Amino acid sequence: MTANQLPVKSLVRLNWILSLMSSIIIFIFLLSIIEDLGNAINRFFETFLFFSATSFTNLLLLKIFQGNKKSIGKRLPANFYVLSFTASIIIGILTRLLYSLFTKISWESEGFDDLWDYAPSLVAVTALNSLILIVQKFVIIQHERVQGEIENLQLKASASETKNLLLIQQIHPHFLFNSLTTIKSLYKVDVKQGESYLIHLANFLRVAISSHNTTTALLKDELEFCLDYLKMQEVRFGSALSFSVSVDQQTANTRYLPYFSLQPLVENVLKHNDLTEDRPIHIKIEQLDNYLTISNNMQPRRYKEPSTGYGLSNLSERYVFMGSEDIRITSNNEYFTVTIRILAK
Repeated sequence: MTANQLPVKSLVRLNWILSLMSSIIIFIFLLSIIEDLGNAINRFFETFLFFSATSFTNLLLLKIFQGNKKSIGKRLPANFYVLSFTASIIIGILTRLLYSLFTKISWESEGFDDLWDYAPSLVAVTALNSLILIVQKFVIIQHERVQGEIENLQLKASASETKNLLLIQQIHPHFLFNSLTTIKSLYKVDVKQGESYLIHLANFLRVAISSHNTTTALLKDELEFCLDYLKMQEVRFGSALSFSVSVDQQTANTRYLPYFSLQPLVENVLKHNDLTEDRPIHIKIEQLDNYLTISNNMQPRRYKEPSTGYGLSNLSERYVFMGSEDIRITSNNEYFTVTIRILAK
């Protein structure tokens, strides 16, 4: 059950406990002042019937009015309270009628001769319904708080595993094997290009295995890290891969992204698409106001590499953990685009 779901089981248990405890209190109170066991027992059942019927009616109204809400802790509309108190008055009248039929005691014999004699009963019914609503609301708020804390702990645990997860993804033996093979081939053909590739690889590995105590990084640093990776892949794939970056320099120097967020998105493009000189892949990184889009033309591989499935979901969880809006993914037959928010901190 998430924080946005009504805690029905807890409220059902609460309704039964509240009904039973209230009935017992009334029973003990009446027995102590009138010493009439039969009357006290009748009042016990009347009270139990009123409390249980009223509390479960309120629960039904809560499910109706809060079923489409994003947060069960939000304020309820006035219509809810009108229906709740109207229902409680009707239930109060019905339970009194049942009490009169069962005990053969008429309302007149109890002093209900005119309309004003019913006012104290109406006040009592309204007060008791208010008590039920307050207790139910307290349980709902406590449920939302506890569930929210659980979700935060889960997100924190996920965030704490992010570095290890990303490290495993980046420093994959297959990646290192390809990189070393590429360096060996380049040094046989073009030493200068081999040195350039080696510099990009060194920069990439330095960032990948560095210890970071932050969950965010400057957009500039994320771009540089991603470009080191792209330039290595450009050497490997040649004209089959091209990329472009369009980001405001001021934004890059002052704004942030979740640490290690950009490069995995680019790696996913190469992992899930075919790229040849006849059918090249173009990766476009572009700033649109306070957002960064990473898009590519779609050329899905027939035989896909095994995927952990953690990349996009992990990034999504980190954005939620930071209190920002979730990532957006759009896809059609031509383009695949991931949009992420550029953070102020």
